[in-house]
Amino acid sequence: MGAFRDLRHYIDHLTEALGRGEVLRIDGADRDLDIGGITELLAEREGPALMFDNIPGFPAGYRVFTNFMGTPARTAVALGLPHDTPALDIVRAWKDLSKRIEPVPPVEVATGPVLENVLVGEDVDLGIFPTPRWHDRDGGRYIGTACMVITRDPDSGWVNVGTYRACVQGRDRLSLWMLGNRHAKAIAEKYWARGQTCPIAVVVGQDPILSTAAAIAAPSGMSEYDLAGGLRGEGVEVLYAPGSELPIPAHAEIVIEGELPPVEEESVLEGPFGEWTGYYTHSGQETVVRVTRILHRDDPIILGAPPMLPTIPAGDQAVPLYSASLTWDHLEASGVQNVKGVWAYARQLLMVVSIEQTGAGDAMHALLAAAGRKRTGGMERYFVVVDEDIDITDINHVLWAMFTRVHPTESIQVLRAPTTAIDPRLAPDRLAAGDLSMGIVLIDACKPFAWKDRYPPANRVDQATRERLRERWAGVLAL
Repeated sequence: MGAFRDLRHYIDHLTEALGRGEVLRIDGADRDLDIGGITELLAEREGPALMFDNIPGFPAGYRVFTNFMGTPARTAVALGLPHDTPALDIVRAWKDLSKRIEPVPPVEVATGPVLENVLVGEDVDLGIFPTPRWHDRDGGRYIGTACMVITRDPDSGWVNVGTYRACVQGRDRLSLWMLGNRHAKAIAEKYWARGQTCPIAVVVGQDPILSTAAAIAAPSGMSEYDLAGGLRGEGVEVLYAPGSELPIPAHAEIVIEGELPPVEEESVLEGPFGEWTGYYTHSGQETVVRVTRILHRDDPIILGAPPMLPTIPAGDQAVPLYSASLTWDHLEASGVQNVKGVWAYARQLLMVVSIEQTGAGDAMHALLAAAGRKRTGGMERYFVVVDEDIDITDINHVLWAMFTRVHPTESIQVLRAPTTAIDPRLAPDRLAAGDLSMGIVLIDACKPFAWKDRYPPANRVDQATRERLRERWAGVLAL
């Protein structure tokens, strides 16, 4: 995998690897009226990464960067792979790496660019940054959509790094919504039980490997810094700001440091917020970060990954790729034979498995094994298994298999499994009662094994012919 020094190194490399048009600079976009909408519209077309500058009301150079891993090509570059790596090979690379990754601890350094500007006391003001209102009905401006939230366990010293949504609530107040089953919440509760506030740091703007590690979460007791080091092949450079016990990335764009009191001591109305499900979710009293210090580089960049409809391939593709790779590993560990690939759509709401059938029970075995890896609190909803002739990285091919190889009364099974608190289909009374169960669907979209050799042949141009046509008619078929 790659070892980008920082977000700026990654942006420069995008331009080098994919051309100048891969990062589009936009000047003069309003942070409330324009940035979120432009980001979404271009994401729908799998357009370029976007760098917003000269934002009205803010100094030139105070920037917002979005759609940073919004295409397979950018995801490949972010992970240190060739930009033209086929989509399924990106998943295969993740899967293979997970079997041999060795955690690499961070490297402590004395200083770094994040210390170029240090704001304390009366100088602390989150309003200096052009934080967008990503969606019209958001309850505030969310500076943390692809951020890193850093805490340290008071017992073991374990440093945890996670991703939680963070909203600017005032010049020295930031709200966080931390789900109860996440590591940072458990760490904070240890401090609160002792009558203490929890030291915390929120990083806004870091390289894509750090973003990826924070989003996928390392096992309890392992720091995401160590995971990122393993992915990079070298330790992440971190430093300790004076008086702080939390390691922060030396090359981060913005770091917000402070303390987290229990919600009973201080809280603020958080939300609603347009989440990745495509709906506004959760509004309630949540804990705050009492900001004591802001560190930032000259000309700081807010890294934004605003949630959009899950059918839009924008923002951070690492989560579905990681989920697909883990599912692939789980299938093979469960004894599923001849797995040809796994792909995730709508983040991971739809998981698709490709197999080569060798027996009558292979499809159902694959479905049950895939559903068995469903994460507690995850929203994986639909599991589909198809034959090896289906290109699972093309949703049209998957739908074709579902529409023509599924017998509705024989090929579909419904089970019940845990979901997450942001699931829009959870009835309000169930959510209030803590019942987070939801149905999941298993769909066998394979040709029936008993007569698959007699299934009508497809009238589709084969891959060899496609390649020959592309080569001969390159000008005509360029798009």
